[in-house]
Amino acid sequence: MSDAISKKKIKRFDKIENQRRFFDLFSRSYHLTGFLSCGLANRTRKRSLKILNLSEGGIVCDLMCGNGDNIGILKKYFRCEKIIGVDVSGGMIRRAQERFGKKDIVYFTENALASSVPSDSCDAVSCIFGFKTLRPEQRDILISEVYRILKPSGTFVFTELSEPAGFARFFWSLYFVYFLPQIGKLISYPFVGKEYLANSIRDFGAIFSDEPSFRSVFPKVNLFRWYGGIVTGAFGQKCSSDRSGNFS
Repeated sequence: MSDAISKKKIKRFDKIENQRRFFDLFSRSYHLTGFLSCGLANRTRKRSLKILNLSEGGIVCDLMCGNGDNIGILKKYFRCEKIIGVDVSGGMIRRAQERFGKKDIVYFTENALASSVPSDSCDAVSCIFGFKTLRPEQRDILISEVYRILKPSGTFVFTELSEPAGFARFFWSLYFVYFLPQIGKLISYPFVGKEYLANSIRDFGAIFSDEPSFRSVFPKVNLFRWYGGIVTGAFGQKCSSDRSGNFS
């Protein structure tokens, strides 16, 4: 193995390990982000899961599930046969288990880029507010992983906070660049302090930059922009196969 490849693997491991430690640290207080969003986060989660068009008795996998906010919505509003939550942070997984239990829910404390979720096993897959934490090459891997675990005709949704353009950018800057960091200082909450969240969103931009990656894997993809571009996302479907084994 060359030194270049070794360094690349070490860097990738360090990135994942840093994410795990970071979210372990804030697992007990991560729910504050929902409160600080003035309801936007919860509305976005509900709206995202609704467009999956979930049928009764389906199996849904929530990748990068965090403390279980999406799991709670799925459990309350949708009649799923089973919910699967995957997150690299053991602290987040434990918090999700405390909040929503284990009945009809399976948890994996694993990297979402290479999970133990069986292939072709899920009717729907969601990833909400986790996509921006990944580098572009990692996002490509995650998109392929979603394809792997979806059943034929299964649906997926990726939804992410984004940096809007035009007039909406003024309100975005006011909230994410000025308001949130000040609140973070007052309550000693570094997750939104020092413009961490704003910088993370800036680096990500919007989900439209990943359109070629989505379309290279999924033939059916729709990109969307909500709330003036403060939220962007991708919704799509895995192709189905006929009896001859051909896909459409």
